[in-house]
Amino acid sequence: MNSGSTAETNVLVADDSCVVRKILKDHLEAYGYRVLLARDGREALDLYHLHDIHILITDLEMPRMDGLELCWLIRAEDDQHRTFSILMTADDDIQRRIEAFDAGADEFLTKPIDMPMLRARVRAGERITRTHRVMAEMLNTDYLTGVLNRRRFMERLEQQHRLLQGGSGTEKAAPFAVALFDIDHFKRVNDTYGHSNGDLALKLFAQTCAARVPPGGFLGRMGGEEFCMVLPAAQVETAIAKAEEIRVATEALTARTVEGALFAFTVSIGISPADGTETVADLIARADESLYFAKNSGRNRTVVCGIEGVVVKARFYVM
Repeated sequence: MNSGSTAETNVLVADDSCVVRKILKDHLEAYGYRVLLARDGREALDLYHLHDIHILITDLEMPRMDGLELCWLIRAEDDQHRTFSILMTADDDIQRRIEAFDAGADEFLTKPIDMPMLRARVRAGERITRTHRVMAEMLNTDYLTGVLNRRRFMERLEQQHRLLQGGSGTEKAAPFAVALFDIDHFKRVNDTYGHSNGDLALKLFAQTCAARVPPGGFLGRMGGEEFCMVLPAAQVETAIAKAEEIRVATEALTARTVEGALFAFTVSIGISPADGTETVADLIARADESLYFAKNSGRNRTVVCGIEGVVVKARFYVM
């Protein structure tokens, strides 16, 4: 029955009835969708944070967190409309529907569910989210390297930092560190081999970093030859080890120009652990200070700065 390229579409079904969940799961899987199930809004929100959800189908009345609150929380996070929300209800009260649309729901289905109508709503949601995702990709991605651009990276960092502080009403996020990367003597690369080969170096470095982003982390280009990565890590040593892995891999890179000449480059790294007490601006400033130490102490090294009271301590890690 699979009649389209829907295998990559994740559908999250939230309903406190195991019978409804099974019926919807069986129907949607028959059309090639990947279906995740939640028994209530809280469980659905947890799954939303763990998976890239394209379509949300949620009951209105559920324990712990109802469909209205679930839609509202998801829409608050999903400012680029990457998830299409369908609310199911046996209640045909107009005021409730207005509240649902205000909360971020995109569509309604009346129980008992008409399966052809469900399929039509899901297909419409696919088309809408596909368009939004293409636009978001263009808006959020650095055109040269394919990683997040500075604006989107900072938005995600702000969000991650709020979660660390526990300010969103959800459970606190795991501790993380910010690592700033700056390619050493990049002007020399441009001057010696030309800007097109400088671009090649940027692409190679971005690929090297992107291949090593840990689960839950993300990478962005801050501008020029500077990149930044969020490294989820309960201990700063874990973040240092990952940064060192990237530094060593970069040192081993060999780039070839169009003319056939080989050249290499290295990177300096500054790390700042986050504990939720600082601002994002402070976090970036500490990472930048660490990077400054790395640059001025010989380059091709990783430096981490931490705060104890008002004293800034710098520890050097060179491998």
